[in-house]
Amino acid sequence: MVEEETDSSDGSRKGSFQYVSDVLKKFAFYQQAARNADVHVLRTSRGERIPIVWVRNKEVNSAPSMAPGSGRKSRLVILHCHGNATDIGVMMGPYFEMCKQLGCEVVGVEYSGYGASTGLPSSSNTLADVEAAYNFVVSQGVPAERIVVYGQSVGSGPALGLASRKLVGGLVLHSPLLSGIKVIDPQPNKCCKPSCVYSCFDFFHNDRAMKSVTCPAFVIHGCADEIIPLYHGVRLAQAAPGHCRWPGYFPPEAGHNDIVETNATEYFMQLAAFMRNVRERADGVSTEPPCCGIGKPAQIEMGDMSLNQDREEMRYIEPVVGPEDGRYEQLRRGYGGGAAKASGSARELQSVPPIAGAQEPAPWLGSSPQEMRYIEPVVGPEDGRYEQLRRGYGGGAAKASGSARELQSVPPIAGAQE
Repeated sequence: MVEEETDSSDGSRKGSFQYVSDVLKKFAFYQQAARNADVHVLRTSRGERIPIVWVRNKEVNSAPSMAPGSGRKSRLVILHCHGNATDIGVMMGPYFEMCKQLGCEVVGVEYSGYGASTGLPSSSNTLADVEAAYNFVVSQGVPAERIVVYGQSVGSGPALGLASRKLVGGLVLHSPLLSGIKVIDPQPNKCCKPSCVYSCFDFFHNDRAMKSVTCPAFVIHGCADEIIPLYHGVRLAQAAPGHCRWPGYFPPEAGHNDIVETNATEYFMQLAAFMRNVRERADGVSTEPPCCGIGKPAQIEMGDMSLNQDREEMRYIEPVVGPEDGRYEQLRRGYGGGAAKASGSARELQSVPPIAGAQEPAPWLGSSPQEMRYIEPVVGPEDGRYEQLRRGYGGGAAKASGSARELQSVPPIAGAQE
């Protein structure tokens, strides 16, 4: 809940943040996140009023280990566009964890019709919401090249829409979609697919917008995603201009809502490496994405990157990003015969320990020789899994058995360390 307090000189209104959920009130981590957040209420170009939260790690003077830069002025700001079935209140935990692990600041955008915002949810309203937040961040003195736009699930639509039209330092797409209607294409390579027949009703044309991006673009997508199939993320990574293409991160066992929980250490390492590249570009250092010239996104395996420091366990709620109509709950219940995943329940997450000397280039990005192997993910539902899943919605055939797909490794690429 957002309570407005005072007017600001920039035309926004400042407010305070309070949780109305009894569940969130019980989590000390969420209370700590609220103490480290400033709330601003903005007016969008479409006349709606939306709150944004600006989360900073105020309680720690120095940036934690994975910080891409040192000092307040050099820090990056993540402009975060959340998924469908959540809001900025539930996202406060993940926002604050990003601040701690990456040493950055996070601005969470609320969409029209969500939470305390006015108006109704729509693609046009959402694009206006994110643009209003971007303009506000720039008005506060943050250089555009130090803004990293982060879009998760349906949030990839407004994130890509902004990155294709405005100057930003980087783009992160977490479980993204090619377009709104392409999510339901049972056979994406056929000519009479739904996204073709109903193209005039489509929204969030991410596959088109990606071609206009001018900043480094990093795609994260779980290979076991049953809500937005893997090929959406892979094809988006391929659509990025060559000089903007960063190696994609495609964890084999991760689904739509559990990429961080599946391997929190690897997730933050991959994200920290990308953020460091953005910072170097903003500082005027000439850098190129490591996969520049490679036709397909790659998952990088780099030996043992374990961190020899104690880990402390923490708990916060990871929001469910997919639809709440029960379809995916039933699918999960039938997946492997196990119990359904608890919707919106608190899940255990091990925090990623600080890396010593984060201000210097990370050890996994150094000049010492390391073996780098690229794994090409399966592109598209060629095993019939998604088609059979959709047929089973009406109580028909059971779920296809080929749930786990083997990823074939490719021999090391010459000059991969360049």
